[in-house]
Amino acid sequence: MSKVKIAIAGVLGRMGKNLIESAQFNDGVDIVGVFDKSPITEEQLQSMNLKFDIATTIDAAFDQADVVIDFTSPSALFMFTENAVAHKAGLVVGTTGLEKKHFELLEQTSKATKVFYAPNMSLGVNSFFQIARNAASKLKDYDIEIIESHHRFKKDSPSGTAIKLGEEIASELGRDNKDFVFDRQQQIEERKKFDIGFSSVRGGNIAGEHTIIFHGEHEIIEVTHRAFNRKIFSDGAVNASVWLASQTNGYYNYKDLLKS
Repeated sequence: MSKVKIAIAGVLGRMGKNLIESAQFNDGVDIVGVFDKSPITEEQLQSMNLKFDIATTIDAAFDQADVVIDFTSPSALFMFTENAVAHKAGLVVGTTGLEKKHFELLEQTSKATKVFYAPNMSLGVNSFFQIARNAASKLKDYDIEIIESHHRFKKDSPSGTAIKLGEEIASELGRDNKDFVFDRQQQIEERKKFDIGFSSVRGGNIAGEHTIIFHGEHEIIEVTHRAFNRKIFSDGAVNASVWLASQTNGYYNYKDLLKS
């Protein structure tokens, strides 16, 4: 079986370096391109143990790759989706902080090529989503709060994973994001019955921690996922790339991968 040819966006960043390491330890892929906002030098390629003849521009990387992995920024997504369609490359997106317009763009892109989106690429976290739904189905009358903690460099708040947790719980309970509460300083009132509250902590080098708290009248139940190394995200993204390469055009998520 031939290897899946992948390219990595934002390769000079923190997640980019993790993606390189994960890809190099995955026998199912071959790195054919890397790129970033700044030009990639031979010294940088050497430091990442990459061949000097691989693609190092956006256009060349998309042209060479079966799948491109993007963990960069929402603003880059418009350029990446355009290249994915032009070069018929698959796109695996783990970027968080996306808005409605970005999801509409991914949906539109998936009509011409294959797209995989997950706010968190960890197998454990995606299993955690199912655990959250199961718990919510049993604890319908409990107050629900979600607390997430990340390193000081994370820009968006709350995290995409926390929002996804809220969406999974809300869906299970027949609610929607209108019940989400992000800033209680703007609400001088008691907690509403169906509120799903979010709190964020930023500091140090926390890879990621998410806790769901179900508050009952006389008991509290907490469910937590802790990430100790960012490789769980990069490993998951590389595995998603291998899976996506064998799919037909369409818009996929982790639920689709876990069903297969």
